[in-house]
Amino acid sequence: MTQQFSRERRLVLGATAAMIAAPAVGWAQTSKRKPLSPPVKASVGIISAMFDAVSIIAAEKGYFKEEGLDVEVKAFPGSGEAAQALAIGAIDALASGPNPMIFNSRQRNIDLTIVATAGQHSPGHGSISFVLRRDLVDSGRYKGPADIKGMKIASGLAAPSSWFVSELARRGGVSEKDFEIVQLGLPNVVAGLGNKSIDGGCINEPHATQVLKRVNGVRVMSMDQFRPNFPNGYLLFASTLTKKNPEAGRRYMVAYMRALRDYREAFISKSRDGAGLVAILQKYNMTVLPETPMVDLPADGAPSFVAVDELIEWHMKMGNIRSRPDLPALTDDSFRRYALQELGT
Repeated sequence: MTQQFSRERRLVLGATAAMIAAPAVGWAQTSKRKPLSPPVKASVGIISAMFDAVSIIAAEKGYFKEEGLDVEVKAFPGSGEAAQALAIGAIDALASGPNPMIFNSRQRNIDLTIVATAGQHSPGHGSISFVLRRDLVDSGRYKGPADIKGMKIASGLAAPSSWFVSELARRGGVSEKDFEIVQLGLPNVVAGLGNKSIDGGCINEPHATQVLKRVNGVRVMSMDQFRPNFPNGYLLFASTLTKKNPEAGRRYMVAYMRALRDYREAFISKSRDGAGLVAILQKYNMTVLPETPMVDLPADGAPSFVAVDELIEWHMKMGNIRSRPDLPALTDDSFRRYALQELGT
């Protein structure tokens, strides 16, 4: 499966490179296209994680509106609730980390499609961190992965963060039975670290940096150090945007890619002041501090599948998925390629 997907991905990237090398269609020209009329209503779910940033920026800067899309941003308390909303058709788009909901979707007759990146953990841009109480590190209780034995770690139970800490522990000869993963909301993680009822957590940004500041914790390792370029998340479309109204899906992607470029200029290349985008994200309870590691979003919007086969193996071992997903069948690059062609270089 992995070799087959690698071949297909090379073909897709080759096609994308050819389009980028072709004469560019500048945004000044594409912006003359008429927006959809009447506007098409759509909705995107968020949980205020960094993989939500691009859709939030597109909504706040009016990029969806310019495409003729009336997009409602719907906030959910967690990834499980957001995934369920996508599965039942209550929302049309969602950024999500690689998880069993995606991998099991075809077996459960859930029609969702990976259409673009929602970030990746490239070197220096790790957006998931394994953090511990400072007293455990300063006292020598934690010196390396073997010392995870006996600890209580906060993390999503079937999230990439749990795979991260489990595999890190395995490096030290510690099995999942030798430490405890507990699922806690962010306020309880902060409280638990403060009162020492938990030892650490595997936490997504921008919350990890906030937790470290509030409890004076230690960032032991981030995902980019563990598995460089592992996907932080994917942009998913429901069938409403891939089959029922693919033109709306294409328009969504144009707006998304415009916002992705804004994000890159502010936080990756830092060629423009990011204060405006920081303020936008703050409105959605995403506090970006100067020291916050910002998730990387590749300029072409291509989703990463680095080490996803390892994650799938772990999920199968844990009983979270029963069979290997057909990743090429879950992925459609046509929306992203359309946006690249429309926006040019």
